[in-house]
Amino acid sequence: MKFGFKEFRKEKESAFIMRKQTKVVAVASAAALLAIGASMTSFAASGWVEEDGVWYFYDRDGNRVEDEWKKSGDNWYWLDSEENGAMAVDKLVEDDDNTYYVDSNGVMVRNTWVRIVNEDQDDEDDPAEYNYYYMQSNGKAYKSSGDTVNKKTIDGKRYAFDEDGKMLYGWVSKDGELANGEDDWIDAEYYFGNWDDGAMKTGWQKITVHDPDANKDDDYDYWFHFKSNGKKRTNNDSDGEEQKNKTWKSNGKYYHFDKRGVMVYEWYRTDSAASASDPGTASSASNWAYFSNPEDGARKVKGWFKVVAPSEDNTFDEDDAPTFASSDAGDESEKWYYSDGHDEGLVVGQIKKIKGKYYGFWPDDGEKGGRMLVGLCALEMDDEKIVSVIKDDMDADDLDDFMDSYKNKSQDDTDVYLYYFGSGDDADTDGAMKTGNVTINLDGDSYQFSFKKTGGVESRGRGVNGIDDGKYIYKHGQKVKASSDEKYIVVTATGDINTATAKVRDWDSSDIRSTVAESGLTKGKADAADGKVNVVYGFDADDMYLVNTSGRIQTGTKSGTKDGDEWYWYMQDGRIVMYTDSKDLDKTGLDGNGWKASDADDASDLVAGKLGRTK
Repeated sequence: MKFGFKEFRKEKESAFIMRKQTKVVAVASAAALLAIGASMTSFAASGWVEEDGVWYFYDRDGNRVEDEWKKSGDNWYWLDSEENGAMAVDKLVEDDDNTYYVDSNGVMVRNTWVRIVNEDQDDEDDPAEYNYYYMQSNGKAYKSSGDTVNKKTIDGKRYAFDEDGKMLYGWVSKDGELANGEDDWIDAEYYFGNWDDGAMKTGWQKITVHDPDANKDDDYDYWFHFKSNGKKRTNNDSDGEEQKNKTWKSNGKYYHFDKRGVMVYEWYRTDSAASASDPGTASSASNWAYFSNPEDGARKVKGWFKVVAPSEDNTFDEDDAPTFASSDAGDESEKWYYSDGHDEGLVVGQIKKIKGKYYGFWPDDGEKGGRMLVGLCALEMDDEKIVSVIKDDMDADDLDDFMDSYKNKSQDDTDVYLYYFGSGDDADTDGAMKTGNVTINLDGDSYQFSFKKTGGVESRGRGVNGIDDGKYIYKHGQKVKASSDEKYIVVTATGDINTATAKVRDWDSSDIRSTVAESGLTKGKADAADGKVNVVYGFDADDMYLVNTSGRIQTGTKSGTKDGDEWYWYMQDGRIVMYTDSKDLDKTGLDGNGWKASDADDASDLVAGKLGRTK
């Protein structure tokens, strides 16, 4: 017999005897039986008598002995009342509460396996073709007490038997009963192999079971692990209470088993004690872990892994817990995640330093929670914690929309910052936070950014905001500069890049002309040399700067510098003083080139006195 049983010496349809390698059951040969017969017939009216080829035993009164054992030589024989006292052969013998077996020669067998055709075979509940018994040295079959699993060691392996002495097989309950119904394995505690095996299983075992889960409802090959005492591992404690975060460590790896004892794989929800009382935390990424594929199952404890977010097809959870990343799950594309250790789990909603580099991770939002941030991202922050993701992996339109939404707002007012985390193709070499001066390509166009490269995780990588060394102005990290069509733009900047309250707003020429009051300008008229009246905008603010196409702040004195709209800028001592639609203003009405103020009330004097910049 395979899987631990020894070879049978003879093959017969009704019964077989399995012999141990170390002990061979004595079988009477034909010559031995003749010798026995000779001794039996010598008793004449009492003792053994052969009648028509059948042996009987008569007492001193000449009566046939029934339902008793009689010994001849070293062997015992059973006189069967069901056969009118004939010596039993090839048969199980029930004597009081004990079960024995006599072989084809009528000899009681000892220290050996016996198999009997299973006349109650049922393909569903009892598929065994044979029932197996083990006869001890006294000839009695091993039996259980009927209320627990009594395991017997035979040839170095452990077996269990029911109250009738039949070897148990397959799934077995803690009460010592067969659990071979379609779904009985769920509550069973032991596994004893196939019906022609029967040895108790320990360690890793891959077993085909029917999964009644609504999402499966089919047969699956699942991995189980059985302790040295044969009990399967589950996530239940000693009192049977479910502990979803219960872990078993083996050879430096961590494994989890569900309440049925199945090794979990891929995504699995492992509630912490704090979250167990709140069913809503099922959608929190911090309560999930990843356990590799169905053939491995080792938990990703520390490090990066790239997988598809949990969905019906790649999550292992008998409770059908909601996913923590429904958008990513629906997308079915692999994303990078990072586990920070067995107790810490997935990194969620923070910027974290990993091996000298900084990475960002989505907060719990039910859509993309836990995944590594990539590209240019607008984040609402609370120190290193990411409160929300305004937009990730931004394109050029996203950037324009963001700048319009957050114009003239300080980062300190909103706690919203731009970060750049690379393309994210490979977590070990990209997806890391970029700092310093960075050129980013969006939709084929290049954008210059500057991200803070000093400080701790609570501030590093944020786009700088304000004036940098009097040369350039940055708005949420992006260098502000005029387009090639504009040539020049006006930028309002209220502080340098080290000022948390700095505000930056850029104005193109149409903004200046259409929003005079909002831009803080005064509109007037001046006579041009050709006699026409020109529109003039005067500036009287220290925080307004003229910036060219390279982003450079214009300094010094400029007279009549033309922009892309054919309008002209006038500057003095690095300050903008006037914007007009004509270069040829009547200078005599402006008190000369010194832009000296006057008190005149006409248009020319208005420009000079109230719009012009005094020395």
